[in-house]
Amino acid sequence: MAWFRLFACGEDFPVVLDGDVVIAGFYTTRYVEAPTQGEAEAIASELIFEDPDLEPPPGYDDFQPRLVFEEVEQVAEPVDIDGNFSFFPMDEDEEDY
Repeated sequence: MAWFRLFACGEDFPVVLDGDVVIAGFYTTRYVEAPTQGEAEAIASELIFEDPDLEPPPGYDDFQPRLVFEEVEQVAEPVDIDGNFSFFPMDEDEEDY
């Protein structure tokens, strides 16, 4: 099996930030061990969607968030990272960034 580094972008996730429900996007990196890139993406996707920080608040279960792996790279070994999310608001124009 090989190690893969996956840089993911999530969009339209209802999350609680500073006590308020917001529709947010995020970036995060995950390292997974898998036999193929496709299986690495499936494993990382499952890990991200099951993360308690992304659990939808009550009343937001019908949202259809999206997850895209912007970079997938086979690496020799994982790097020790915190696995946190860097959130950004989804309601701002890209020009505002």
